[in-house]
Amino acid sequence: MNRSINDVQLQVLRWVADGADLDNPPIETFKKSAIALKDRKLIRVSKSTGKWNATITEAGSYYLEHGRYPQLERASSGRNLPAPPKRSSASNRSPTAPGKSPKGRIAVNAKPGPTPAEPQRLPGAIDIPTQLRRPHTAVREIIDHKARLDVPSEQRQRALLILHALVQEAVRRDWTVSANPSTIRRDPWTDRRTRVSPGADLFTIDAGDKPVAIRLRMRQKRVEHKLTDEEIARKERYSWSYAPKYDFEPTDRMRLEIREGSTNAYGIEDTAATYIEDKLIRAIERIEEASVKQRELVERWRQRDIEIAEERRRAEIFRQRAERYSSWFETLEQLRSDVARHRELTDTVERLRSAINLGDPTDENLGVLGEYLAWSEQHLEDSDPLRAIRLPKGERPDLSYEEWREWTRRNFRSHSGQAVTGWT
Repeated sequence: MNRSINDVQLQVLRWVADGADLDNPPIETFKKSAIALKDRKLIRVSKSTGKWNATITEAGSYYLEHGRYPQLERASSGRNLPAPPKRSSASNRSPTAPGKSPKGRIAVNAKPGPTPAEPQRLPGAIDIPTQLRRPHTAVREIIDHKARLDVPSEQRQRALLILHALVQEAVRRDWTVSANPSTIRRDPWTDRRTRVSPGADLFTIDAGDKPVAIRLRMRQKRVEHKLTDEEIARKERYSWSYAPKYDFEPTDRMRLEIREGSTNAYGIEDTAATYIEDKLIRAIERIEEASVKQRELVERWRQRDIEIAEERRRAEIFRQRAERYSSWFETLEQLRSDVARHRELTDTVERLRSAINLGDPTDENLGVLGEYLAWSEQHLEDSDPLRAIRLPKGERPDLSYEEWREWTRRNFRSHSGQAVTGWT
């Protein structure tokens, strides 16, 4: 099947050539495009052990390099073309052992020799230097303690060149590169000094707002664990075993990791069609993307703080309006209570007057009762709440009764008399 592929399928084909990282698919419908590429014999798709996987074929590698199918080339030329070069491992590209020049520079060959064909390079690819000239402090720390590189000894110089190129590009962009130096431990008995690795993070790069850690190691593959003699003996003796189900063994392919935290990591690996050197620009883009995401996150936090402050401001204004309504309502409620009490007091004085009028004229206490009645009538007149009404301070409330009642329901008062705010 020699139908041409569209841009989306071409994007999926390149993604498969880079190793088909399922954590970072190019599109959500990549499996649908992968089936179309499988029908064209450009990739192989499998689902072993329940895990979806895709690998590129020789025809797919040829299509990426030439933009056409191999059989079309043979048909047009009338002769058979050789298959595209097949890279069995990343070690084929490993540089030779370093040699120090008279000027003290560490000279390393980036490529051991000519290859049948140049690999597919991404646009804007970063050139890998052939020598470690004036390395950054972060790289110098690793040169002085090469054991920190979790790669075979024959791959260390290639790893150093990759890290050197990455740091150079970061410095060129005015980013901050911070070393993660080893520490020196001295034996108290022998006074022997040894370097102690600070961990897997080799150094950090900060594009402005988010430092990310850089790691470099060999890619690992999961294999079933084979019980050792000791584990077999323990299982036979105790009928149980704590042996792991799988082991992880290093492969011959290198992996560069950009870690934004303990769990968020982005990896660039050697594949059958490309090396890390060919797509190092992706690491730069990922580092820059981390700072962009951090800036966006900080901006979202800032906007959220502004929204919260605005909500609190409006809530405070509404609280003041509601409390002004409450003040006027409490004044009216107090006036109602005073009027009702004064009405009862008026009835009492009236009864007292009737009792005195109906009393015995010869009663010697009648004069005293008359004086008391006169005082009661004066007190009744002076205590009339409508005679001197104490109005609340402030302007007239601008809330409706329904709004005030809803606010009081949401902001009930505790036994101490303090309002508990629950309205925003």
